[in-house]
Amino acid sequence: ELEIQNFVDPSPGPEEVVLEIRASGMCGSDLKFYRPRGGAAALGLIGDGNPVIAGHEPCGVVAEVGSRVNSEAAQVGCRVMVHHYLGCGECTHCVSGWSQLCLHGVTVYGATGHGSHAQFMKVAASTLVPLPNELSFATGAAISCGTGTAFGALRRIGLSSDDTIAIFGQGPVGLSATQLASAMNARVIALDISPERLVRAKEFGAEEVLDPSQDDAVQAIRDLTRGEGAEMALDCSSAPAARLASVQCV
Repeated sequence: ELEIQNFVDPSPGPEEVVLEIRASGMCGSDLKFYRPRGGAAALGLIGDGNPVIAGHEPCGVVAEVGSRVNSEAAQVGCRVMVHHYLGCGECTHCVSGWSQLCLHGVTVYGATGHGSHAQFMKVAASTLVPLPNELSFATGAAISCGTGTAFGALRRIGLSSDDTIAIFGQGPVGLSATQLASAMNARVIALDISPERLVRAKEFGAEEVLDPSQDDAVQAIRDLTRGEGAEMALDCSSAPAARLASVQCV
């Protein structure tokens, strides 16, 4: 059950800004917050039981800035995306760029703090990422989570144009990975049990598509690579069988 609720428009603290939201993506994890009885607050993350505005893929324009936010960090009218985790900024994980692993507690917009499924959203100025003028707000919202996650994964595994990569799961993150890997000139084998998603994967640049419910995924990948297997595999499905197959196919 969904309902529209009214909230007081936020005001920024000294080191915060208020965004006018122009696009807010719906992530698969948002459904986990909608489905429990009582919504996100029912997860026990806020602690006080009050309703929480969902949404952690925000993109918009800075509408108001706090008293200690300098002009280099944000100005009214700036087009921005948001990194939706806020840590303490001082622990080992935060200073190394992994604020989502903050040792002293992390705010997750849309779960432990109000998110972006609203007209306005208050965030720390330190979480802002500039949105280039050539990118739309919808594109920025996608980059804020799903597409950015896929790009980060491909960078970490060091994908190159010499590689064949098997990408399990062709939801928003998997399709983003397929599109990005194809743009990197890698050979992409995309896997999903949804025919519609496999069609989309082809449109996004996959050279081969496989349905693991119809084929032995590992054997099919080996058949497509002269028995060698893929150089790399990426699981974007969270299905245990896909995780196992992604290990076995390389």
